[in-house]
Amino acid sequence: MRLKYVNVVNNQFMNKVRKTQVDAFTSIQQKLGAKQRAVAHALKVLGEASNKDLSKALGWPINRVTGRVTELVDRGIVTTTSTKKDPETNRTVTVWKLK
Repeated sequence: MRLKYVNVVNNQFMNKVRKTQVDAFTSIQQKLGAKQRAVAHALKVLGEASNKDLSKALGWPINRVTGRVTELVDRGIVTTTSTKKDPETNRTVTVWKLK
């Protein structure tokens, strides 16, 4: 599934998310760079995802995603939720989510 970056404060999200959540997310988004916002938005839409999931959803190379995820973790915006086995590599990968 590829995501198109859209403004989080649109009718689709207002129907699914409380206004306070949208306000908090919008506040965070305004302080981030474009690629960081795109990764945060993808996590908002997906709920939780590995770096590979984010890479596929955004249509980006994995190395573009991993750096942005690390930056978001360092800023306290993203956290780990679990680990899972990647079916293609059979390696354990971290699953991320927004705090």
